[in-house]
Amino acid sequence: MATTTKQRRMTPTIEHCWLVVGHRRGNFWLGRLVQPTVGSVAEVEFDPHWVIAREEQRGDVIGFYHTHPGGRPCPSKRDLHTMRAWTDSFAKPLLCFIEASQMVGCFLFDEIEQDGLSIACQRFPRGAIVAYESETLF
Repeated sequence: MATTTKQRRMTPTIEHCWLVVGHRRGNFWLGRLVQPTVGSVAEVEFDPHWVIAREEQRGDVIGFYHTHPGGRPCPSKRDLHTMRAWTDSFAKPLLCFIEASQMVGCFLFDEIEQDGLSIACQRFPRGAIVAYESETLF
């Protein structure tokens, strides 16, 4: 079946990224998406200085949310490297949300879970997002 021009326009072909700010309450991570940026087909950049300033001023950075156009909702090798670096820099656990194929995957990174532990999550309208750990890991 041929892909129409309208279908091609509706299919995301570039990555999008947001910073996720919020807090953790027990096994729940409550956040919202801020600072949207747009990238290319296989990568997206954001302002790392803004992220660091936000964490230093408010201490509420809980992770990053980005898309994998035409991919899967799981971390790439670049995502693993990036999340390990941010987790080490902030010295606290962080979440990596990945949206692909109309699904959202969520992965918890900390000093133990260097490859990211898959946990449940749900994205809501207006940039709200909730993640849930089935067990206390810390």
